[in-house]
Amino acid sequence: MGAKIKLSVEDVSKTFRIRGGQNSEDTFLAVLRHVSFDVREGEIVSLIGESGCGKTTLLRIIQGLIRLDAGAVKVDGQTVTKPGPDRGFVFQQASLLPWRSARANVEFGLELQGVPAASRRDQAQKLLRLVGLETSGEQFPHQLSGGMQQRIGLARALAIDPSILLMDEPFSALDAQTREELQGELLRIQRETGKTIIFVTHDLDEAIYLSNRVFVLGAKPGRVKKIIDVPFTGIRPELPELRGDPRFQEIRAEMWNLIRKPVPLAA
Repeated sequence: MGAKIKLSVEDVSKTFRIRGGQNSEDTFLAVLRHVSFDVREGEIVSLIGESGCGKTTLLRIIQGLIRLDAGAVKVDGQTVTKPGPDRGFVFQQASLLPWRSARANVEFGLELQGVPAASRRDQAQKLLRLVGLETSGEQFPHQLSGGMQQRIGLARALAIDPSILLMDEPFSALDAQTREELQGELLRIQRETGKTIIFVTHDLDEAIYLSNRVFVLGAKPGRVKKIIDVPFTGIRPELPELRGDPRFQEIRAEMWNLIRKPVPLAA
């Protein structure tokens, strides 16, 4: 993994204005406050924290979908002001276009960029092979399982060849077996492509398994409580085997203690 800084989040803050009704005033919800961190090129980092800590908001700010109130986001030293082809986004749901085949969904971003049809088709076929769906290109979304749809969503995000891949709980709706299979596939794809990945998840095991580092966010408003280095490098054993490693259990316990809510004492 290279030491070059790929992404910088610099003192980012965000507050949402909630408009009141006819007889009530507007209120303001502070979602992020003074969030700062760097991500190195080729690194996988996970964002974890309790619901409402601003993980998805932060990811969308990095993508350029939400405007920040203060601070800056920089990719390769350039300030982010809007979405760009240097960042690909994978959503919680695959959100495929139902009237397009799997291949045509993968080609969609290339089509918007004006890439010629023959080149689009060749690139889509390479990506279908990369995500293990080489023979499924002519199938439509309703003919694909949830796991297959997420693979197509990943291939679509990779089609524009982004240097950073932003993933917002992409495996959360899948069954446990499919989820673990796709976790392994994501690590394989990252090794083959060298992409920098920022991964949002609520699953502590998933965060440890996938990441080089885990950023633990506190809530109300969101802020970085701690950055945890994950010691597992190279090709990792399957997640069930890795769970038995004492270091895995120590990291998991530390993460849990950082994000759990205190239980109020009984009266």
